[in-house]
Amino acid sequence: MTLDKPAASWEDRVTVFTGRISRPITGSYITLWQRVPGAWVLRGSARTTAGGVYRFHYVSSVPTTSAFRTMIGVKAETALAISDYQLSNIQDRKIVLNTPAPWYATLTGASVTGRMVPAEPGKELALQSYLGRGRWQLLSIATMDTAGRFRLRVPDDVPATRTVRVLTRGVTQPLMEYSGLATIVVKAHLNPKVYAVSAAMVPHTYRAGCPVRPSSLRLIQLNYWGFDRKVHRGELVVRDAAVQKMISVWTSTFAAKFPIRQMRRVDRFGGSDIKSMAADNTSAFNCRRVTGNPYALSPHSYGWAIDINTVENPYLAANGVWYPSNGLAYRNRSVSRPGMLYASSTASKALVAQGYLWGGYWRKPDYQHFQPK
Repeated sequence: MTLDKPAASWEDRVTVFTGRISRPITGSYITLWQRVPGAWVLRGSARTTAGGVYRFHYVSSVPTTSAFRTMIGVKAETALAISDYQLSNIQDRKIVLNTPAPWYATLTGASVTGRMVPAEPGKELALQSYLGRGRWQLLSIATMDTAGRFRLRVPDDVPATRTVRVLTRGVTQPLMEYSGLATIVVKAHLNPKVYAVSAAMVPHTYRAGCPVRPSSLRLIQLNYWGFDRKVHRGELVVRDAAVQKMISVWTSTFAAKFPIRQMRRVDRFGGSDIKSMAADNTSAFNCRRVTGNPYALSPHSYGWAIDINTVENPYLAANGVWYPSNGLAYRNRSVSRPGMLYASSTASKALVAQGYLWGGYWRKPDYQHFQPK
């Protein structure tokens, strides 16, 4: 009987063994044997088909180069025929991780990348983080491309140092493939970016006749700490000359982890200061009249003034009305709660150091408001 040399294969993948017997008896009982130190071990059985042909499908859980042979029957002493042995090369199936960066800034798209060999296009992979005591947490799932490459996102909205690994999904435990370990470090970072402003970017907060044109404004995108103790991305539209002052202020505020509810340009609220305040929005530029006083132009029209956490820091308007209406519970400043501003708050001190004054000192207090002297 003959045994064909099998093609090179991979651990956890099928290795195919084929051969035939010289007397083409259909239905002959054939067994497959593997040589291990000190013995031959039975690995499978099959029956011959037309022409005396037989075929085996064998899966090895480990990479190895081993000798295999076949025989008619199950005992070498009484076998009607035994084939010569053939060497089978079962290669190491791997998930190889690329070396991660030394660290990643929050909200910059931290991820684990690598390649699986051999490639299994469309196969799902999972990223896990080690929690200690043998416990792992699922972080993300992705599929590999036609070349076996993959990218798995790492949560980067909180600073953390994680030990991670990648493994195959959709297979039983013995067939899972695991990568080596990698360390991913995410650090809290303000990561400010400054952009020019066009009229199309401020369709509701700018209009002809405003004291500052869009060309003199800048959009700052930066990170801030939310009330959920996670880092979020925000945006402020300010006067060009105020950019460095704002970056300095928010660098201090971010380092202190002062919580911000949200930070969006007022155009997201149709230019409405009332809606922006009700949404507890921190914002700067808005060419408008003073809320509660239609005869005065707001300092926000110049791109210098800023309002912070408008619900936690309400405003008593000239007409005697407190804004926003959902911030009335915060008029009592003797009970300190997250997001409230005081003279001792990091944001307050940072803005004062940049030449701003705080509306909290006014006869009609505006606890949310800061503007240059």
